[in-house]
Amino acid sequence: MNLRAFGVGLALLASAFTLLPAQRASAEDTAVTKLRVGYIPIGIYSYFWRARDAGYFKDAKLDVELVPMAGGGQIIPALQSGSLQFGISDALGLLNARNGGIPATYVSFNFSQASSDPVHAVLTTDPNIKTAEDLKGKSVATNLSYNTDWTMMRAWLRKNGVDLKSVTFREVPFPDMLAALRNNTVAAVGASEPFVTMGKEQGARVLGYYFTDVQSPIVLSGIVALTPYIEKNKDVVRRFVQAINHAIDDYNSDPAIARKTIEANTKVPPSVIEKMGLGKWQTRVPAEQMQFWVDAAKKEGVISDTADLNTLVWQDK
Repeated sequence: MNLRAFGVGLALLASAFTLLPAQRASAEDTAVTKLRVGYIPIGIYSYFWRARDAGYFKDAKLDVELVPMAGGGQIIPALQSGSLQFGISDALGLLNARNGGIPATYVSFNFSQASSDPVHAVLTTDPNIKTAEDLKGKSVATNLSYNTDWTMMRAWLRKNGVDLKSVTFREVPFPDMLAALRNNTVAAVGASEPFVTMGKEQGARVLGYYFTDVQSPIVLSGIVALTPYIEKNKDVVRRFVQAINHAIDDYNSDPAIARKTIEANTKVPPSVIEKMGLGKWQTRVPAEQMQFWVDAAKKEGVISDTADLNTLVWQDK
């Protein structure tokens, strides 16, 4: 081999090694992260559908499987087991988890409602029940016990002068509440949209709005993950939250996008979707908003310790 050929060979070899890191980085940049996310398939959490359908998860190099579940009571244990990476939870679900030693943390504390656009209401079909006071000695349903719905129902009854000892509380999933009213299983239910609007169309009457009659506006739910997962996967968490925030920004720019998203992903009649309350989604909620729920949880005996609010909502640093 002459010197010229040897020099060319060395140059080619050097070029090959120079290219390898760039090729490896390119492969890493295009890697897709698979995630399983637990949620309740109702309008409140429709931003998941929007992020998926609009391609925001894909743009963030995330392959997201949305897993329908009953609520935080199922979702948080699934986060613990590792079968989910993210999931929705109301504020009491997160505080209950923390009280039990589970390091659940909001990565997006995002959904609220106000008196001008409530999404929860107390419904009845009993003609003899006209006010909250008429629920004394009756059965009232919320979707779960010791969650935000149960807590706010108790606060609403208390505010209306009802002795809580005179009321029997039952658990009925949101989709089954209207049937429970028709069958006289319970006298009233704490329903959420779209079941509030569906109930009114079927002849149910609204006795009050058990969230916003007590506190307005009120932030009540969002997306949680476990702190160890967050600390080990900050980039994944950041990309996931950015995709969600993109969907929320769409909703806030045009509420019709939210209604169209709900219509495309549920069997709820378009007439109901057009009338139902949507509430409000936010991308930046101060951790201080959790104080209301800490105080409410203490009042109901759910927790006893004072929580560090800044540890309950993830701060992207």
